[in-house]
Amino acid sequence: QTCALPISLQETIQKIQNAQQRMQEAKQRLEKAQREGAVEKEREALEELRAVEKELEELLRQLREEELKRMLEYLEARFKKMLEMQLVVYEGTLRLDQVPEADRGRGEEIQAGRLSRQESMILLECDKALQLLREEGSAVALPEAVSQMREDIQQVIVWLAQVKTGAMTQGVEEDIITALEEIIAALQKAQKELEESQNSPPPPPMEGQPQEPPLIDILAELKMLRSLQLRVNNRTQRYAGQLADPKDEVGQAEKDDLVEALRQLSEREQRIFDTTRDIVTGRNK
Repeated sequence: QTCALPISLQETIQKIQNAQQRMQEAKQRLEKAQREGAVEKEREALEELRAVEKELEELLRQLREEELKRMLEYLEARFKKMLEMQLVVYEGTLRLDQVPEADRGRGEEIQAGRLSRQESMILLECDKALQLLREEGSAVALPEAVSQMREDIQQVIVWLAQVKTGAMTQGVEEDIITALEEIIAALQKAQKELEESQNSPPPPPMEGQPQEPPLIDILAELKMLRSLQLRVNNRTQRYAGQLADPKDEVGQAEKDDLVEALRQLSEREQRIFDTTRDIVTGRNK
């Protein structure tokens, strides 16, 4: 079942269709005037053609802004839902971790399994948002931030299913919460800027093909990359410190988790570099 388009969006689309029809008619009159050598008619047709082209560009800009507005609102709502769900899982993880491992039984295994399934529901929400971001195509850092967050969600699902509720699991959950808060803030800022631009006079026309406005601006993208880098740095230091603990209180299973996590962090470092390069070189445009 399809939803009806907003009235303003329907009107904009209708205006675009009308403008395209007028442009076609003006082109036909221009071609006819050129064949017949009617200079005055040719000039009139050319002026009308230029006017319609300008009108069409403005209508397309309005259509893009309508699309961005709806997409930003949709993404914000989805990420807010994910944040609420993640906070519930995090609080459950903290409560379960208060039970000493020696005292845990079937009841704690059931609770951990339930938390793992709740985290799986967050993963489904994340996949939907990530697909939309990739289809939209103008953002680079935002999809990478969501992709890395998705990997963290997958890791939490596995660890909770194994009844691992300690510092590593809690730390990754905290990073997921921080990432969601930053993404929501970036989307809210983009909506505010879009609203301000809609209430301001349109920018002067530029030569060449006009560029469509991106989902979020380059400064927000770079800020998001900086946050990704800080999370990688902090987690690397935390994990390396745990491995180098002179008290050697880390069990072999946790050591294996730490080594694998450090390997994955090195891969994220390269992806952050690649994403930064794509933004600088304009590869996303």
